[in-house]
Amino acid sequence: MANERDEGLENLAEETFDEAMAREEEREASGEEPHKAPAKVIVVRDYCVRHKGASCNRCEVACPKSAISFSDDDLPVVDQELCTRCGICFGICDALSSTRITMIDLHARIRRIALRGEDVYLTCKENIFPGLDPAANVVVLPCLACLSPEIWTLVLAENIRVKVACDLSYCADCERAGEMAEMLYSHAIESAESWTGEKVLFATEIPEKEQLLKNLANPTGVDRRAAFTNLVGDVGDIASGKRRLRNSEVLQQFYERRERARAIAKLNLAEDDVFNNFVPMGMTKKTMTPKRQLLLEAIDRKPEIAKRIPVYLSETDCSLCANVLECTKACPTGARFPDPETGVLSMDARYCIGCGICIEACPEGAIDMVETTAEALLPAAGSRDEES
Repeated sequence: MANERDEGLENLAEETFDEAMAREEEREASGEEPHKAPAKVIVVRDYCVRHKGASCNRCEVACPKSAISFSDDDLPVVDQELCTRCGICFGICDALSSTRITMIDLHARIRRIALRGEDVYLTCKENIFPGLDPAANVVVLPCLACLSPEIWTLVLAENIRVKVACDLSYCADCERAGEMAEMLYSHAIESAESWTGEKVLFATEIPEKEQLLKNLANPTGVDRRAAFTNLVGDVGDIASGKRRLRNSEVLQQFYERRERARAIAKLNLAEDDVFNNFVPMGMTKKTMTPKRQLLLEAIDRKPEIAKRIPVYLSETDCSLCANVLECTKACPTGARFPDPETGVLSMDARYCIGCGICIEACPEGAIDMVETTAEALLPAAGSRDEES
């Protein structure tokens, strides 16, 4: 089944938008469900700082089922038998992800719902009972704790109306995520609200899919003339194809991808190797972690919130620095690098995740960690030279 899904994704990548649109319409009309491989928790090596020298074990501590340990080379190892796929580790660290959806993908889905002009409802699997068929604007999560403060912050910064539709009393005895989940998602939501000045709303009911004839067949509390008028409009939309266009996931994905591309272009983020004669092999690579990308998009949307968001960054004492560049060799994200033209130590604060590896790498003891605000990540301050 996984191979079928992979082949389907490859075919979709080769199709034009019109071809993909036509294929999606045919699938929707036939009621066919997409192939889905079983979700698994995987390790994304590029985002793990422990195996690069950091003393980090947050994922291990946060896991409610003790399903995460570390290999001999200090990479996280997930015991798939113990793992309940609660997703708590996703909200804790970028190095853990699902085979089915990433946090960037999840935000994309939330944005697509908002682009349709709908409120976004977030709930968890514990709140989905047999017979409940959630509406298209409901995002069902394994646990609310899988969302980091950064993704909540971006959603609120984009003025998306997001509502939590959960009976939070279920958290106390949740077998999937355990007691720690409530503390984690509460912290994430409270942080995002504090940073943005916006509020996450709460709903008592989960919206369900509406049948075309529901209001007409069961008009209790509904004006029958209005119900009939809506029905005529829906039938007209179906005949013209407008309903499929309005609800098409492919069309919404197209709009979202365009919006995402604009955001990345505006942020001018480099993920590719960059030529640099002052480093071994003549190439440097920058790695932007998903959480930092989400945060950068949030402060790009609302720069005024940056002063309220605390971040930890490395700082160099230029009076001690001898420009031996050992920190640039150790930096796991490429935030520290020699200037391609002068060879002098430079730093792009947007890529610094405060892991502290550079502190141990510096032979002069010239580096320290400082607490500052996300204002340091804004374009005017985000890239600076640290000349010795």
